[in-house]
Amino acid sequence: MPVRWGLIAAALVSLILITGLRRQAPSMDDRTAPMRLDGAAGHTVEARNFSVKVGKLKLAQAYLLDPRTSDGPPRTLKADGIWMSALVDVEVTQASGFVGAQLRARDGRVYRAAPAGRPDLGGFNLTDMYLVTGLPASGAYFFDVPVAALEGAHLQFYSGNGAPAQLDHLVDIDLRLDAAQVAALRDAAAPTLDLRTPESAP
Repeated sequence: MPVRWGLIAAALVSLILITGLRRQAPSMDDRTAPMRLDGAAGHTVEARNFSVKVGKLKLAQAYLLDPRTSDGPPRTLKADGIWMSALVDVEVTQASGFVGAQLRARDGRVYRAAPAGRPDLGGFNLTDMYLVTGLPASGAYFFDVPVAALEGAHLQFYSGNGAPAQLDHLVDIDLRLDAAQVAALRDAAAPTLDLRTPESAP
């Protein structure tokens, strides 16, 4: 029986095309990944269940906090790297809950916002703060990060206080921090930033 080279060649071409299409098809992780909404500092970004606006950034080596008791000494909270705080206006719009934040470095590493107790600033540290619809909140998210993570970093926000949910909005704010801007922030950084309430400060 003669070999039908034309059919064999057609089958091989079809196999190559199918393999190529499969490689180009998005993976399950890609199909269920959070949907990114790009934004810029100083501008409000509207996500599915919240709106967010990033304001001023500030660096510090340590924070000076209220004493734990009325007659105790003030506390100093040091960073393993450097503290970066981001002033943020945030509001939940569909259902009450939490809005989480993370810093994504240029190399892809992700640094979650420090928990509510670091620093423990009731009503100001927005991490794990329960937000009610119709009641905007103004405060800050705090990040203990290596200095090297700042250049080219993005701030990201999402519904909930865990990890970003699949198929939900992930607000991505390019902080536009180049080497010169990071250096300027470091020059302006206080060795210890006083975050005590007015009645506790001398």
